[in-house]
Amino acid sequence: MQVQLLGPVRVLQGEVRHDVPTAGRRAVLGVLGLAAGRQVSRTELVDTLWSDDPPNSAVNVIQTHVKHLRKLLEPERPPRAPSSVLLSVGDGYLLPTEACAVDVRIFRSMLNRAAAARLAGDHTGALDLFDSALALWRADSPLSDVPALAAHPAVLALTEERFAALSAKGETLLSLGAADEAVAVFEQVAHARPLDEAALARLIRGYDAAGRRAAAVDTYHEVRRRLAEELGIGPGPELAAAYQVLLTDEAWHTTAPPRRRPVPATLPGDVPDFVGRQRELAWLGRILTQSAGVAVPVAVVSGTAGVGKTALALHWSHQVRSRFPDGQLYVDLRGYDPQQPLSGNDALARLLSAMGLPAHEIPLDEADRVARYRTELTGHRVLVVLDNVSSVDQVRPLLPGTGSCAVLVTSRDTLGELVARHGARRLHLDLLPMNDSLDLLRRLIGDRLDRETAIGEDLATQCVGLPLALRVAAELAATQHTTPLPDLVSELADRRRRLHLLDTVGNSVSAVFSWSYQHLPATAARVFRLLGLQFGPHVSLSASAALAGRSPDDTRSALTALTRAHLVHPLGPDRYGMHDLLRAYATTLAHSHVTPADRAAAQRRLVDYYLHTANAATVLLGHRDPIDLPPPAPDVPPPAFADLDGASAWFAAEHQCLLAAVDSAPDGRVGLLAGSMATYLEQRGHWPDWVTTQHAALDAARRLDDRPGIASALGELGRANARMGRYEEADQLLRRAVPLFQELSDPLGEAHCHNSLTLVFERRHDFVSALAEATSALAKYRAAGNRTGQARALNNMGWCNTQLGRYPAARRCCEQALVLQREIGDRNGESATLDTLGLVHHRVGRYHRAVACYEQALDIYREFGDRFNEAALLNHLGDSADAAGDPVTAREARRSAREILAEFDRTGRAGQDRRPRT
Repeated sequence: MQVQLLGPVRVLQGEVRHDVPTAGRRAVLGVLGLAAGRQVSRTELVDTLWSDDPPNSAVNVIQTHVKHLRKLLEPERPPRAPSSVLLSVGDGYLLPTEACAVDVRIFRSMLNRAAAARLAGDHTGALDLFDSALALWRADSPLSDVPALAAHPAVLALTEERFAALSAKGETLLSLGAADEAVAVFEQVAHARPLDEAALARLIRGYDAAGRRAAAVDTYHEVRRRLAEELGIGPGPELAAAYQVLLTDEAWHTTAPPRRRPVPATLPGDVPDFVGRQRELAWLGRILTQSAGVAVPVAVVSGTAGVGKTALALHWSHQVRSRFPDGQLYVDLRGYDPQQPLSGNDALARLLSAMGLPAHEIPLDEADRVARYRTELTGHRVLVVLDNVSSVDQVRPLLPGTGSCAVLVTSRDTLGELVARHGARRLHLDLLPMNDSLDLLRRLIGDRLDRETAIGEDLATQCVGLPLALRVAAELAATQHTTPLPDLVSELADRRRRLHLLDTVGNSVSAVFSWSYQHLPATAARVFRLLGLQFGPHVSLSASAALAGRSPDDTRSALTALTRAHLVHPLGPDRYGMHDLLRAYATTLAHSHVTPADRAAAQRRLVDYYLHTANAATVLLGHRDPIDLPPPAPDVPPPAFADLDGASAWFAAEHQCLLAAVDSAPDGRVGLLAGSMATYLEQRGHWPDWVTTQHAALDAARRLDDRPGIASALGELGRANARMGRYEEADQLLRRAVPLFQELSDPLGEAHCHNSLTLVFERRHDFVSALAEATSALAKYRAAGNRTGQARALNNMGWCNTQLGRYPAARRCCEQALVLQREIGDRNGESATLDTLGLVHHRVGRYHRAVACYEQALDIYREFGDRFNEAALLNHLGDSADAAGDPVTAREARRSAREILAEFDRTGRAGQDRRPRT
């Protein structure tokens, strides 16, 4: 049996349809069906059916309706037998979900499945589900034959869900390239909701995608006229943004060169003194540049550690760059790093970033990342180099979907499944033959080797033709000018005999490393040992100094010695990397030659360096609550940032190391470190990492039974999930945090949660609830004496009141916020509030005042180098200047905005949403 509410109220029993004969019975059945398995009291039914004027017999009437409905729903039920479909529960009734199917529930279930399919990139499957869900509707409104319930909140909400489903179907059609069909759907929604700016913005975008630019422009001007005449307001941000895209596209097509995708070029530098491997280079050329067809050519270079797989891959890639004009992508999968191997999902994020996608536009789910990655590569000639792969699982999601690309993989493993299932071709890289080994030694040592050819052959033999070992040994030989070469070779031979390892290659590598290490100055040797304790894939000068407990100058001298010995290699100014074999060797030394107490002290200094430096950088990024940090360990380099750019650059450079530090820090430092990173991760759109670090903080706090830490992590996780569009999860997390903060008598923590809930409700377009949360946040910020929070809560209240059309209240909130922000010097907050205030003035027709607000905010955005918000604000300035009768200013503002947006397009960057910051 099924109850149908999506149209006239009906009951289906098998194939037989039964009408419900009276409006009262239809109303009762509708209310019970919409309750979704919840008990509905008689009082609620009376209030719903008769509002403020029920008859004296209302309860009896309800009971009579229920009696007749039970007969309709269970015609075979014996007299006096209890109903199993329409139950009496307490002082009311219940329509249980397991006994009665309701088309509303089926509709919502299909929508959830459609949303999941869209998220997974299955747009065709999503479209089928949207069609099936919408086919359940037999009229434009639910309970269409019960006029008394037309204004019931559940009925209104269900009507909204239908329009949302239609809009999502249209967006799905756009994703499938069916722009004309999408327009038909968007027109249906816009016709029913002529003042719904979001619906009209979608229609404008649909017309644009379908090539109907004139219709798009006409629609914008018509709705702008309608809003002014009927509501006395101008277009809101979403509608204005859709129109601005039209203007930007039009200007781009007429005044600028064709848009071009950023060309990624992320290959590391070519290997100096590369020798031999001519046969292998030719083989790669045949496999990767001469293959044709729809399949992606994939070559796997396998071989033992240190044999030169990466050197071969990079040398060949640099030789053939011109054959891949659309870019060269490189990622080190770190497959053999015991601490930080890179997953395929994380590698996708890096590759998409290299192709120009800003962090907040990179999908969260791996399937979505794969789809976006392959879409970005379609039709382009790109070389993808995947270095240090340990498993096929790391490679599979990184394979392009187009035969125009080529993939070069290096691995110690043979990756047989990649060959068998994906058609990869494999090249096993052998040790260097004697002639090539001598050639490499000769280039590195010089003519000294020519005078002692036999000794050179002995040295090459000791290194068994392993390029990494040859380079380390040659550098030591080249720097030991006073020691005869035969004596050095004898020393190496003796050291090799004393190392009892099983395989020849491992024996030789360890012997060479040990030989080179023994000749290091004492400080350099100590730094090398301690580098085995580093976090992340690379290490900076300052982090190295923290590990060593030495000054940066002393540490730089040691790193210079290690660089000369080929034990570390520079990656940029004051940043260093290590071959994974050398990293493993350094880690072995750290555990065999450093006492446990010294190891613990070194790692504590490193954690404290990251913690205190991240906190100092965060202070420059914007106003956030100060974190009460314990004093740093002795000999930790103090943070030193000249300005905001320096702080941002430090975070960007240390991003991966900071994530590794969170994983490795003791529990008492995890939450502090995650909190010190939160502002950077939020502002730069690294929201998945924000979630990951806060989950680590939550786990650590639970292990310590640290209730303030638990509450803080829940609050941060709630805000992060809200940023990512996971509103249900965000709501749950924040509502778990609030009572914890209440137990702790922490009004500031409560305030932050209410502020984040404001964001949750805003994004759901529930501005009434959002305003209530912002008001609660303001009260808590006042109780905590936090003026920065008070100002931002007031700005949020101003924004919500603006969206609700309460312009005098919005203006008062914004003006109060500005007073506070100017007193405390919160320039970031001031710009956001001016942005909101400008919108308030524009909506009520005070266009000159709107222009003045936008111009003040513009100065601050330029002060902070906030180019995207500058462009967005210039567009608003253009609208207000136009309305104020100043076409020159309007034209200049829009021209400047187009130039900035064109710059973003060329560099592949974009900003976050236009809503002033909460």
